[in-house]
Amino acid sequence: MKWVRGGVTGCSASIERGLAFSHAPSMALITQSSWPKALLAKWRWWASVPAVRLSMLLLLAGVYFGSSRSFGAFLLSIPMLAGLLLIAVAAAIKASVKRVERTHLLAAWLLIGLTPFAYLLSYEPVQQLRFLFWAVTHYRQVAEASKASSIVVGWDSWGMAGQDTFSYLAVDSDDRLGSQGRAIQWTKEVGQSCGLWKTQRVWPRFYIVTTYTNCPYDRIEPAE
Repeated sequence: MKWVRGGVTGCSASIERGLAFSHAPSMALITQSSWPKALLAKWRWWASVPAVRLSMLLLLAGVYFGSSRSFGAFLLSIPMLAGLLLIAVAAAIKASVKRVERTHLLAAWLLIGLTPFAYLLSYEPVQQLRFLFWAVTHYRQVAEASKASSIVVGWDSWGMAGQDTFSYLAVDSDDRLGSQGRAIQWTKEVGQSCGLWKTQRVWPRFYIVTTYTNCPYDRIEPAE
């Protein structure tokens, strides 16, 4: 009988371990499938207050208009951002009068306060992201261009009343294009005469270079 009880006990333990093992993947699947729902619920909680939604919209508009050097985008940004700012501030004041939860109020005012910085500072981060997406779809061109100093492609252009500025995606084999001395040397290496007004390093050896006004590179199609 002892042997039987031991056998039964051992069998029960084995069954329990088997059940636990069989449930482990399903529990993992439940956990994996539940986190998007939790994230969505959190988003709904934050966006449940109109002041927060409007402040988010204002911040995104600041990033969008700040990431463009187009004169048309600049003109459009003035009424758009001013109008959204007034609406977001009015919504935040109304929320404070209604005694909305403090966390929502702080988030709304924080987003409003960050909008000017987003407008002023978003251009270079957006160009960095734009290059990464471009590199994924042009990986062969990236591999070939990285072998020597060169101008890869026209990148951006903006201006008004005949005063145009151009930027290009370029490669510096020495990876020192940020220094003034190297910039002058690099310009001669690639057979151009326009000096560099500004450079942004977006990847090892890869830079976005901006020339002085009305000085496009020869034989390189500028971006429209």
